[in-house]
Amino acid sequence: KAEQLSLTSRYKSQFLANMSHELRTPLNSLLILSKLLTENPEGNLSDKQREFAKTIHAAGSDLLALINDILDLSKIESGTVSLEVTEIGFRDLAEHMERTFRQIAEERELNFLVEIDPNLPPAIRSDGKRLQQVLRNLLSNGFKFTEEGGVTLKVGSAEGSPLRAGSDWIAFSVADTGIGIPEDKQRIIFEAFQQADGTTSRKYGGTGLGLSISREIARLLGGEIEVVSTPGAGSTFTLY
Repeated sequence: KAEQLSLTSRYKSQFLANMSHELRTPLNSLLILSKLLTENPEGNLSDKQREFAKTIHAAGSDLLALINDILDLSKIESGTVSLEVTEIGFRDLAEHMERTFRQIAEERELNFLVEIDPNLPPAIRSDGKRLQQVLRNLLSNGFKFTEEGGVTLKVGSAEGSPLRAGSDWIAFSVADTGIGIPEDKQRIIFEAFQQADGTTSRKYGGTGLGLSISREIARLLGGEIEVVSTPGAGSTFTLY
């Protein structure tokens, strides 16, 4: 029974990975063509038609992000994720996050701070693409659930991690001044397809996959994520 269950789970993950891949091909065509229509190089479309094309492009982009999340999760579940370990400079990483989220912060009229401990070594060896993916996820959530105040990314050394002792730990903390998470929901938010507010009338969108993927990637990188939160006072997610 256990073997059958394991096999079924693996087939499901492989199917999801293949389906996600198949879905992305026609979706990419849709995105490219709708982008061309919005640019209107021949000048033969009305403003209204260009607005429709923009809506198609935006909806397609959202769908692509969702498919990418499902693809990531199924790849992790089926054990087909390979890591590419390289040197990642802390300064480069911070500048990348600054560039990515500065515009969002300005549009939402929120503060955005990036702080790096000056005593850190210049670089860390890890998978840069995956590390950025986790930080992007945590920062996106921070901005999504924050109405006023701001979001801070801090990078510094840590004395051990919550689960394992040892001195050579780096802590990437994302702190926000948002809605916070009730204590009874702090565990389930890391489960796939689970959200703190799972009702159909919920205010904030999303698939509930981001934190699940982030936690699995953190484990692949030999680390972990912990959360400290107070409802109404904000949350701090720390990747060790």
